[in-house]
Amino acid sequence: MKNILNLAATLVVLLTIMSCEKKSVLEELNGSWELRHIEGIQVANVDPNFKPGNGNLLKFEGQKYERYYDGKKEESGTFTITPEDTTINNRKANYSITFNNNTEKTYLSLLNNKLILFNGVIAADGTESTYEKQ
Repeated sequence: MKNILNLAATLVVLLTIMSCEKKSVLEELNGSWELRHIEGIQVANVDPNFKPGNGNLLKFEGQKYERYYDGKKEESGTFTITPEDTTINNRKANYSITFNNNTEKTYLSLLNNKLILFNGVIAADGTESTYEKQ
């Protein structure tokens, strides 16, 4: 009986720890993300990979964002994020994000400190941009 009670207590503790560790999507998204790779709309002989320190950033804090190109802030505002379950360019997107109440959805995948933004489908002149958390 004592072994059963110990096992039950251990399971309760493990389940509590596991449920506490799961972050919300906003918590995972918060912070600075730097562009590392882009696919679609490529220019011939131009490397689609971006080195660290390239200055192409997305910064999220709460429901606000800022977008930087070459280190200069080009855009800022608010965003909304919605759970989604769709496949784009043979990759899974688990959310959509709408910037500044725009009607155009951007799909995203957020996994293991990588953020992938899907702007349309590559076959139809869309892009797929991969960012890494800073």
